[in-house]
Amino acid sequence: MRVIVADDEPLALGQMRSSLACIPTVEVVGCARNGVEALAMIRSLKPDLVILDIEMPGRSGLSVIENLRIGEAIPEVIFSTAFAHYAVKAFEVNAVDYLTKPVSFERLRDAVRNAEERLAARTANQRFAELQALIVALQADAGSDGQVYEQELWIRRKEGLERLPVKAIELIEAQGDYVNLHVGDEMHLIRGTVSSLEHRLNPALFVRSHRSFLVNITRVRGIRRKTGGRMELTLDTGRLVAVGPSYAESTLKAVNAKRWR
Repeated sequence: MRVIVADDEPLALGQMRSSLACIPTVEVVGCARNGVEALAMIRSLKPDLVILDIEMPGRSGLSVIENLRIGEAIPEVIFSTAFAHYAVKAFEVNAVDYLTKPVSFERLRDAVRNAEERLAARTANQRFAELQALIVALQADAGSDGQVYEQELWIRRKEGLERLPVKAIELIEAQGDYVNLHVGDEMHLIRGTVSSLEHRLNPALFVRSHRSFLVNITRVRGIRRKTGGRMELTLDTGRLVAVGPSYAESTLKAVNAKRWR
């Protein structure tokens, strides 16, 4: 099976390629760093399978699929995704496979095996129809800009994993390769970065106020002026959150406020 992998994170791309090299039936024929490269490779290399990261700059994995045309060589598709449960349901209904990061080798191997079976059982036109149906299902849950955003994040508790609605999060704070989710008196540490979550969360709900902070707009109670033209946000819990100089204008716009004179 000839495979193309697309992911804008070099580490994730390398790990995926290394894992695929351990599957005897797989030949990796191309690695793309963004959606534009992925679409070009699909058209030129005509792979049997493409593993697409959904969140890529320039052109997302979903946009790649939207730009395929009936009559072209349509590969089997496996999406690499961190989408929440509602989006996962859309994948399951439309018979298109997905992998949740971080991807275990066993799950990847099973996904490739399923793709091999689907490739033999379906025509290119059937694959095209199912991919278009997936796009429609995901767009039904999209934001006003057409982008699908996270509605829930997984957090770890003593008894196991639990879904946390993103609207309950008041503040997301950077902690190295992790972020702290502030929910009332609780904090939940999950792997990820503020930058990655900024792209996954609805900008109508969260604003980047600082390189280290994402703030829930609905939880902002006030804005405090500080010396040197700096400012900070006051949340409804009383917590103060710094606003970085380069984020000031976008933060004020997000909370529908104007600079004081």
